[in-house]
Amino acid sequence: MFWQLVSNEIVKMLRKRRFQVVMAILLVLMAVFSYAEHEAILVMVRQLGTTDWHVRLQQEITHDLNRLHNPFASAAEKAGIQATLAEAQYELSHNINPYAPGAPSFMHTFMDEGITLLIPLFVIVIASDMVSSEMSGGTIKMLLTRGVSRTRILASKLVALFLLVAMLFAAIAITSYVVSGAFFGYGGFGLPVIMGFQTSANGTVDISHVYTLPQWEYLLMTFGLGFFACLAVASLAFMVSTLVRSTASSMGIMMAGLIAGTLLTALASNWTLAKYLPVVNLQLMNYLNGTPPPVAGMTFAFSLGVLVIWSAAALVISFQVFARKDIMG
Repeated sequence: MFWQLVSNEIVKMLRKRRFQVVMAILLVLMAVFSYAEHEAILVMVRQLGTTDWHVRLQQEITHDLNRLHNPFASAAEKAGIQATLAEAQYELSHNINPYAPGAPSFMHTFMDEGITLLIPLFVIVIASDMVSSEMSGGTIKMLLTRGVSRTRILASKLVALFLLVAMLFAAIAITSYVVSGAFFGYGGFGLPVIMGFQTSANGTVDISHVYTLPQWEYLLMTFGLGFFACLAVASLAFMVSTLVRSTASSMGIMMAGLIAGTLLTALASNWTLAKYLPVVNLQLMNYLNGTPPPVAGMTFAFSLGVLVIWSAAALVISFQVFARKDIMG
């Protein structure tokens, strides 16, 4: 009975135009981003007058050095520049091409950038009406009259939501590989990716633990961490959907929180309490490539812990509220 409920929830969501629109937008964005990156590469080659990646990387190092000496750059900006410089210099000295074309390179770049805002927005669109639409439409009453407990109903919706997020990530992986491969080729899973840079919030870079691993392993890690972060977003959106009857209100609250948190990450690096907010901890992949944390004192374990605590609290609140909510009225 439970898995039948889960199956029904998934089928209902897949039939909704909202989910289909998300998939269509994802496909269009992949094509647009792939084309834009391809054109940017061609422009860069024309400007440099060569396809030698060493020349391009050396130019970027020079550019970053100039930015580093900008007196108007903040401490957080300088820390990020230091991390970028350390990685670029390591790549140059070890003859590792960071611009090697291929769909796998585009895939991990899209995940690195998209987890900040775009992918969580997709999750919010999917999760925001998991409960609120049933409440506003009155369909939740039909399940209760059939003798299904509230806990089982909500648990089935939660499991269905997590499976839908997994489907979303599978769609991202497939579309990003297929579409970008048409522009950059489908090879490159064995290319080396640099790992192990440790950059503090004040800009200190430790390269003593740097190593390389195949790109396919890095992709698995990137998508795995992105999936974990989006499960936290889904849990929070699920809670809001349980608290609010209107789907539009539920979606608006979550989108406002996500966008505000993204801006906070960029603008309030000196506010130490910001590190306890879930949105500030979504970029788990930054710990893989050595990007300094947005707020001093953040570590990989800390960010994982913050997301787990917020997710657990959101789910406890969801079940407690749903168990006491006046649904029949």
